[in-house]
Amino acid sequence: MKYSRYGISIHFLKEDEIELVRQWRNDPVVVSNYEYREHITAEMQKEWFRSINNIDNLYTIIEYQGAKIGVINIKNINWEERVCEGGIFLPDPRFHQTFLPAIVSYITTEIAFNVFEWNICYAHVLKENKSVQSFVKMLGYEQMEGQESLNNQQYQITRASFEKRALKIKKAISVLAGNEEKGVLFIGTAEFSDPLVLQWEEKVKASRFITRAETTEEGRFYSFS
Repeated sequence: MKYSRYGISIHFLKEDEIELVRQWRNDPVVVSNYEYREHITAEMQKEWFRSINNIDNLYTIIEYQGAKIGVINIKNINWEERVCEGGIFLPDPRFHQTFLPAIVSYITTEIAFNVFEWNICYAHVLKENKSVQSFVKMLGYEQMEGQESLNNQQYQITRASFEKRALKIKKAISVLAGNEEKGVLFIGTAEFSDPLVLQWEEKVKASRFITRAETTEEGRFYSFS
């Protein structure tokens, strides 16, 4: 299952990619943005993957210009209350001062509210990480009460807050990316027998933001506004 927009695509994290993610996560550049900073072993990574490879967590690999460059995670999903927690990391410092963090942050929030129609999305940002704070505030995240003295601060954004800013932000992101392409979710024919993919597809099909659904020899496509 892959979602594409603005020249960026994200796909389900696969088991054969978890070692790459482990190497990224152990990189000092990435570690500095997390409260948990212990070294992650290969066995710890396998156990972690077994715990998140389900309908309550959505971990994806970011691809840009044919290369895997990072991770988007949407975790701790509560389907009854329709809330989740989102996060991203891009291990290569070359991307940190480009437009990519802003676009990836937008795509993460867009997936939460337009693809799955959740009500609230949370995020944790370290107190000293001013650049990430700027991105999430731009999207409409607000720091929650009682977080000022904490190092790992919690933010939240509601669907109403996102929708209030969405049109203006979408225009800005289109300028940064150099295109106005729509979001497209693709499920390849090889995935039709994957029970977890089919579970996610059922959630996707419930979205009122789908503008077109099409089945071809390659698979099923869902276009979003």
